Amino acid sequence: MEKKTIRLVKWVMLISSFIAFLVFSIVFYSSLIISRTKNQAQNEYNPADTCLYHVIVTGTYENQTFLSELYQGAAKVADSYNALVDLHVPDSEADTTSIQKLFDYCSFMNADGIIAYIDSPDETPYLLQRADDPVIPLITTGQFSPNMQQISFIGINNWELGKKIADEVQSLLTDGGYVFIICSSLTANASNLISGIQSALQDNQTILLTVMETIPQDMDIYGESNIFICLTEDDTIKMAQELPERFLTRSYRLLGFGGNEVCQLYLQKGYITELFSLDPEKIGERAMRELFEYRNKGYANSYVTADVKISRTQE
Repeated sequence: MEKKTIRLVKWVMLISSFIAFLVFSIVFYSSLIISRTKNQAQNEYNPADTCLYHVIVTGTYENQTFLSELYQGAAKVADSYNALVDLHVPDSEADTTSIQKLFDYCSFMNADGIIAYIDSPDETPYLLQRADDPVIPLITTGQFSPNMQQISFIGINNWELGKKIADEVQSLLTDGGYVFIICSSLTANASNLISGIQSALQDNQTILLTVMETIPQDMDIYGESNIFICLTEDDTIKMAQELPERFLTRSYRLLGFGGNEVCQLYLQKGYITELFSLDPEKIGERAMRELFEYRNKGYANSYVTADVKISRTQE
């Protein structure tokens, strides 16, 4: 009798242990499955699913750095407008996708707005309509193209930029010197910019200023107080290449304008002393404001003055 009782107790304990182990296993694996399901749901969550608007920042590869910073500025304020911002730029310099094809892509993606960098005032790409018919609002920066259907252009105030350049000249030529403005094409913008520089320097009798289309073949420079100023990206790049060959043993400084990859490279190498460019992050923020002002009220500022950034070579 006693042996039967002991055997029964053993069986009860064994069965109880098995049931406890089974319950523990079920609870453990259930928790694991629930945890994995939650993680998977979080990983599959796409913010675009909750955004009402889709904005695309685009432009050519040469302006990739500028556009990346512009995108960051636009993305920073995107939540305020319940928008998702994408950056669409060609992957390499070999990819010569035109601005028209970039616009076609944005139209194909049914974008609610486009922020684009325009390389030349002669460019006149057109926007296809969305699949649901409305015209896509376009904000541009870079070069102003008067024939484009943009709702707003964000660019520089040439007169104010001229004064900033003049201030930099006077800080570099404290004892006076020679300033040569290289202007290969005297457009209205360039004329205003030159006038701003001349106006700011007119009371400084120790600084002599000359405007020229290009450097004469017989030109020479003397002393260490020589500054060359370029007003466009093309002239800046050209002079960054030409000046070291022309004045190999002469001292000069080059002040240029531009924000593309090549200008930044020459600045890093010391061929450019100072580089004036637009502040791309601020432009991205302002472009979003103008874009949604237009969407909500039907109008936007047609011309917006952008902040100017000055980058200096590392001495």
